[in-house]
Amino acid sequence: MKKMEKNEYKGNKYKVIRGGSIEDAEKKFSWLKNADFHDAVIDITSYNLLWYGGTWKDGIWENGTWEKGTWENGTWEDGIWKDGNWEDGVWEDGLWKDGVWEDGVWKDGIWENGTWEGGIWKDGNWEDGVWVNGIWEDGIWVNGTWEDGLWYGGTWKDGNWKIGSMWNNLLQKNQIVIYNKEKKIFEEL
Repeated sequence: MKKMEKNEYKGNKYKVIRGGSIEDAEKKFSWLKNADFHDAVIDITSYNLLWYGGTWKDGIWENGTWEKGTWENGTWEDGIWKDGNWEDGVWEDGLWKDGVWEDGVWKDGIWENGTWEGGIWKDGNWEDGVWVNGIWEDGIWVNGTWEDGLWYGGTWKDGNWKIGSMWNNLLQKNQIVIYNKEKKIFEEL
């Protein structure tokens, strides 16, 4: 983390603001006013908000870079997620670089790496990472490890499928399948 010029606040919402005051932060990024969070360590000196730590409890994130912290709930509209723990909420769009996703709804965006533990994936590109469990509805799976979950549709390009249930539209049922990397096909167990 960059060395922060400290403006420390005793309230619950902000811990450190680099580049200004609470008023400056909420004027430049007005969506912060209505959000519920605490112990935020932020940098407002650039065009986009930089979030270095704290806990986001609820609200709408409009854009910026999330370096680290805990996301408890809310709506992520756009931005870059570099690392941290996502507990629940709705992801509308953006770039996920790394971290742990526990639950919530992913609507669109690019997942580069990290661990998905549960929730619903509606659309987007999965580049790499570990899928532990959850529901996949649509999107493009490029690479990574699928440990378990329900697959209802989308494009599988490559990766390691350990076990899971794949919806078979022809048979109208879920099948337990494995991925045969040599043949590049799914086979029923």
